[in-house]
Amino acid sequence: MSFSFESMANSSNSYLVQRILERYTETLGGPRSVAALSSLSIEGYQVQDGTSYQFLMRKKRPNSIRYRLTADETSIVCGFNGRQGWQRTKVGGEVTIEDLSTDQLSALRDEADFDSPLIHHLEKSWNQIFLVGNEQLGDTYVNVLEVKKFRKPFVRYYLNPSSGLVLKRVQIHPDGSFGLETQYRDYREIAGYQFAFEVENRIGDQLVSLVRIETIEVNPGLLSFYFEKPKN
Repeated sequence: MSFSFESMANSSNSYLVQRILERYTETLGGPRSVAALSSLSIEGYQVQDGTSYQFLMRKKRPNSIRYRLTADETSIVCGFNGRQGWQRTKVGGEVTIEDLSTDQLSALRDEADFDSPLIHHLEKSWNQIFLVGNEQLGDTYVNVLEVKKFRKPFVRYYLNPSSGLVLKRVQIHPDGSFGLETQYRDYREIAGYQFAFEVENRIGDQLVSLVRIETIEVNPGLLSFYFEKPKN
């Protein structure tokens, strides 16, 4: 009897997860619209450690990214071309170029990925998704999905059950503790896609960064050499 009840519970959980993911994909315009999103150009401001930076992020499918922060005479540019990650720092007239550390590269690679684990999840062999339950987030009760990577908790997504939009994302460390928490607010539709124009990152009670987006350009047609490591 215990086996039967467990099987029924797993089946019910799988059905609910599938319905939540279908709603999420519908919010993005459906599978065809997701696949048609090949590049992005996003500009705005990012507040970090009390300093306001102007930023420009450009991404190109499948996994290339270039991110620039600028404040006064300081400019920091990080890039990843799908193989190599690098950082170019300019302070006044002095320029340094170096490869990213393992942790920095991992974070940038994750940011470069166009499709979250919630997209086409059945096609990802490392990917398992479970419904943790419902939780109150502000004035809204949200669906909480946990993604496991190679059978270990990896990240949690908090989705609005009505709109299907992701309102919060929390990274999970290998030991099970929570890491970076990202909240997404002020969603707007651009070229048929939904984008959060305010993104807040926290670790516990500490504010890591607050991003406010001004403009988003969909499929601007970026060339691959733009993401290569610069020589100077």
